[in-house]
Amino acid sequence: MDVGFPLMGHWIPRAFRVWLPIMGSSVWPRRSGDCARLIFPNGIALAIRKTGNLKSIFMNGIGIPSIDVCFLGSFSYARSLCELDLSNSFISDELLCLVAEANLPLNKLVLSRCFCFTFDGIYFLLSKYQSLAYLDLEGANFLNDESIIELAKFFGNLTFINLSLCSKLTNSTLFNLMGNCPLLTIINMERTNLGVEAFPAAIVVNPRVKSLHLGWNNNLNDECMKMASYVCPNLEVLDVTYCSGITEEGILEVLKSCVQIRCLEISRCQGVNNLELDFELPKLEVLQAEGLAINDEGLASIGKRCGRLSRLNLEGCLNVTARGVEGVIVNCKTLKEMNLRWCNNVSVDIVAWMVLSRPSLRKITLPCGSVPTANQRNFFLRHGCLVCQG
Repeated sequence: MDVGFPLMGHWIPRAFRVWLPIMGSSVWPRRSGDCARLIFPNGIALAIRKTGNLKSIFMNGIGIPSIDVCFLGSFSYARSLCELDLSNSFISDELLCLVAEANLPLNKLVLSRCFCFTFDGIYFLLSKYQSLAYLDLEGANFLNDESIIELAKFFGNLTFINLSLCSKLTNSTLFNLMGNCPLLTIINMERTNLGVEAFPAAIVVNPRVKSLHLGWNNNLNDECMKMASYVCPNLEVLDVTYCSGITEEGILEVLKSCVQIRCLEISRCQGVNNLELDFELPKLEVLQAEGLAINDEGLASIGKRCGRLSRLNLEGCLNVTARGVEGVIVNCKTLKEMNLRWCNNVSVDIVAWMVLSRPSLRKITLPCGSVPTANQRNFFLRHGCLVCQG
């Protein structure tokens, strides 16, 4: 039975998945037993030709800025290829055209932090694969709002898109994507230029969008948050970590409009001074609030209004004391994790009470400088809770 093929003196199994971590144009072994010699692009092309049942290819750091004759036609042999990941690679438009012309059943394409390709190459490729569900173009700095409008006509089946580190993209791209991609559920646009430029003239509500990851956008503001809450009424995950232009007004507007929110990440949002809730958040399970100026009153309101909270990160919240922590412990009956690192106004004397009062707790990170003794650690573990040094 034919179970493999020879490659540079080594026997390569006919696998359904190939993962090639490549530095420059060479593959390095990942564990003992892997190929010990370097594998060059012609070896990769041979692997593609010889494994017709390949479903996924992951090549990290590949260096093929130009196409050798060995690559010509190689992708046409991969008749079952559904996923192609070329992250951190030097690739050319010519390579993208070869993939496009191979007419593969591709539904996932990852070109995260790739170099040397242009808008023309990705346009041609996407025009051939309008059935793509997953697209990652992180770091494609040639993209701007106008080019995304051009590409969006091929996005009819997309459910996931990553445009993080595309620094020329503004509000226009975010809201055009939500308006023109009916199946889109997850949008990543971290470290872009959100908050700049006006909103599109036609704003379309998209109830399919569930997750927005918009962290590290310093120009992102409350107006954009309010518009996002209107466009995405069924939002479940919002990450605006390190967005200094957002205040509690924008966050509260999102929380009032998007009652399905399960995960809220607002760590290091310097404009959020406090977060006092006067309405219920029945589905919120995760709150990342690291480094905020939240106080005991705000924390107590979170405890009262977020009954399903399971993970709470308060690292660096200097205004929080034991009184605020007590409000959360008493009211959040499914709480599993609490991070109090750098909460130096919280006395460690409260920890034993926390563990005994809330049996659901599985992990507590103490304020800095607090180290549980071996006996204390074992006592807490017997009650199902790991208490970690801050």
